[in-house]
Amino acid sequence: MESELLKKLVADPAHWPVYLVLALVIIFIVKFVGVIAEAIAKRISAKAKEKKGLLSIFRVVAQVFAVALVIYLANAFYWQQNIKRLIPAPAEKPINSCETTVEIITESEDRDTTYRNFMDRGGYLAFCRGSKALLVTSASQSWGGATGTTDYISRGVFKMGITDSAAGKPVKMLKGAEYIQVEFPRLPKEYTLVRGKAICLINGELRFEIAFPSQKAKDGKIYVRDLQSLKELLR
Repeated sequence: MESELLKKLVADPAHWPVYLVLALVIIFIVKFVGVIAEAIAKRISAKAKEKKGLLSIFRVVAQVFAVALVIYLANAFYWQQNIKRLIPAPAEKPINSCETTVEIITESEDRDTTYRNFMDRGGYLAFCRGSKALLVTSASQSWGGATGTTDYISRGVFKMGITDSAAGKPVKMLKGAEYIQVEFPRLPKEYTLVRGKAICLINGELRFEIAFPSQKAKDGKIYVRDLQSLKELLR
């Protein structure tokens, strides 16, 4: 958090007057508390000399504690609100990276349980709106193998390219996605998806999971159209 604030300060001179005002406010508070503390210390000393008993001293100490508590709470609230403005929420930050781990289980007659690495046959996952891809993650390799029954597992670890159209745009723009599309080109054009999921990690901090419902692949592609949980996360 401290490094983020420092970057803001150095990179954006427009904020310098704001920080100057904040510094003056802090100095004023420190001076104000110092004056009060000195006055109270003198009063306590006078009370003690007058020997008016411990009750008066305890009362003054309680007043000091109350003043310090009020100042602390006010300062904490103030900085909490300002830090929220200085450091945006994960959904407000620009997209710098996106990684998705996709795992699907399909019906297959393949009984070879050898888990293979397909070096030149990868796949992709795309967040789409209409016929346009908002963000694409892909890889040139994938993994797969039969589970010993009628199920066949395919797995891919896909990443967004640095030249992707989503790079630099706020994460919350994914709220505009209407569906997610996935394809493993090495699989048949027509197959039955039993189940599947994708775990997505954006900017190394925003993590969410997408479940794939059972369906028939269309031209080798499968879809997730219910993105309500994602849109709620990005609010």
